[in-house]
Amino acid sequence: MRDYYPMMVRLHGRRCVVVGGGAVAERKVRSLLDGGADEVIVIAPHITEELKMLANSGCIGLVQREYIEQDLHEAFLLFAATDSREVNGRIAAYGESCGALVNVADLGESGHFITPSAIRRGELLIAVTTGGASPALTSLLKKQLAGRYGAAYKELVERLRLLREHVQGEVIDETARTNILRQAAEELAAPGAEYDRNEPIDEWMSRLQQAAKRRQ
Repeated sequence: MRDYYPMMVRLHGRRCVVVGGGAVAERKVRSLLDGGADEVIVIAPHITEELKMLANSGCIGLVQREYIEQDLHEAFLLFAATDSREVNGRIAAYGESCGALVNVADLGESGHFITPSAIRRGELLIAVTTGGASPALTSLLKKQLAGRYGAAYKELVERLRLLREHVQGEVIDETARTNILRQAAEELAAPGAEYDRNEPIDEWMSRLQQAAKRRQ
């Protein structure tokens, strides 16, 4: 894993090409759409029902035939996800020559990047990978994290975002801002924590300020 650099990539307006139409390609496409990609092209003569539905609804573009090299031009991300290791290798080699970042479904380390297993709760994104060393452990960790950080975290993170915006506009002292926001995160993320969803942000900030002062 020392060869990988963790980062988040904004895909809006960037061309993402998936060559392949099976279950693996379907997972790649769903992950791209969940990540905000708005130009996803699938190239394959045969596709799953899910991919067909996404194409019919306009969520993805579909080229229903075998790929040709021209299909790979201008791709920002390229996924080689066919059922042939040889074909995937050719796709990867040509895609790289075109300047695309390449992911090879059956040979992760031969491409430029791998796609970690991810949990999304609104703006909260938790990614976990073992770099292919143990998919079973990756799956187990994802299950544990999904149970620990449930659906409620979507609203929790949004409330913290609103508080941060309010604090940045109202509190001048940087240390005071940090203390308030840390107090808020600890308060909301504590196991079994409950909070008043209707409490106005300014009142919440004032209460947090007092709590932060008492801790000093």
